[in-house]
Amino acid sequence: MGWLDGVRPKPAQPANPYAGLRQQALTLDPATIGLQPSPQFPQVFVGLMEMGMEGGVATLVVIADGTTSLYWSTGGGIIGAGFHEPVKQPSKVFLATLERHTKEMREDDASHPLPANGMINLRARTFAGGCLIASASSQDFAEKRHPLWDAFYAGNAVITVMRQLPSIQKSQLGR
Repeated sequence: MGWLDGVRPKPAQPANPYAGLRQQALTLDPATIGLQPSPQFPQVFVGLMEMGMEGGVATLVVIADGTTSLYWSTGGGIIGAGFHEPVKQPSKVFLATLERHTKEMREDDASHPLPANGMINLRARTFAGGCLIASASSQDFAEKRHPLWDAFYAGNAVITVMRQLPSIQKSQLGR
């Protein structure tokens, strides 16, 4: 039955870009954006911190070119935060922390599964073409029981600074 038969079509819902943005970060070729190993980042060029929460996942993405974004699987997010001066240094610290811990991370599953509620996935994309992961409960990271606890805290420092930006706070977080 179509709208001519008395039923109107529902207005199109905007597509949730989360899966596509996440996939871009997980498959990015560093050469396409002019990235190559550097003294600061000889291995890692993308870092992700994915936080499983009731009802969805929040994904922080930091790229060595300065790109910093936060996406929610339920829709919405903050894109382009890396252009703000206060976000630049904590973003570099997050990537540098992942860089220090690559030997403590394992090779990621090709499907890059999302974390369950209460779990955190820390991922590092490398110039060698791999994706590394460390996964544990948020409590293990918060209570410093996981070797990558400092990367968890560095990721949270990025998010904290992003949330403190007045323009982002009002326009993109809905607060």
